[in-house]
Amino acid sequence: MLAAVGVGAYFLVSGSASHPRGVAARSYDGHEFLEPECEPFTGVRWRYPGPAQIESSKYELFAIDYSCTSAKTWARRLAARHIPFHRSGAQSRLQGPDGFYCSALADAQGRAYAGGCQRGKSAFAWNWNVANSRQVLVRDETGKFHIEKVAGSDTETIIRPLKKGHVQVYVLNTSGIGFVNGFTWTPPPGWRIKAITKAKGGTCKLAADGNLACRGRIAPPSCLCASDGGAVTIDLEVSGPASSSAGGHRTSFGAVGAKLRITTMTPVPYLIPGTPKEAKRQHGV
Repeated sequence: MLAAVGVGAYFLVSGSASHPRGVAARSYDGHEFLEPECEPFTGVRWRYPGPAQIESSKYELFAIDYSCTSAKTWARRLAARHIPFHRSGAQSRLQGPDGFYCSALADAQGRAYAGGCQRGKSAFAWNWNVANSRQVLVRDETGKFHIEKVAGSDTETIIRPLKKGHVQVYVLNTSGIGFVNGFTWTPPPGWRIKAITKAKGGTCKLAADGNLACRGRIAPPSCLCASDGGAVTIDLEVSGPASSSAGGHRTSFGAVGAKLRITTMTPVPYLIPGTPKEAKRQHGV
């Protein structure tokens, strides 16, 4: 299920990278900053404005046909500015480098925590991965970058039946934002969680409202095209609507109506690859 994150792209880009092809800057937890990525910068601590708790003093940054040094200088300056918060998701205009059109979104404190600037083929953006977790930069055969939206959500949930009265809930991190640190799972209407019999990959408890509450450090995928992110597996003893027979056909009530809500995340200050080609380039294949 989707966390309450993600808005439309700030701009479309079509240009070459800001530094030589294949040359990486320093890495972060094993992630090499390949074009068009720049090293993340540290700025005023931002807090995501939605219901999920997502905050950091690190900012993801990329630049196309523009120097990473200038992009860092301007992004840090713009990110500290106060702008209006729009419930509609509309962006606010910012005055940036000469000739650039800049816009941004406000965080919970009213600062421009995520945004971008463009002038012709030159562009740079900060915290793209948080505001656009399912939109990725894809390089075509000419070396130019384009924005593509990929399918999916920040988590994938699978409910498997075990023995009678027992089910398994499998939650996989598929997010472009980063680590999932907390989530709640609401069982389908008519279901009641009687006990947690086993949990792997996180710590889970039964909340007072009858929902499941889990915490941990569930790693993001290596690529938005892969299902190799971290996961939490919870075995539950449940009670639910009994199956019935009508007209000679047996009817079983499934898991329709179950809800997962991400409560806490730790963003990574880089772009998670969105296609197999970009993933191979990132991992040196």
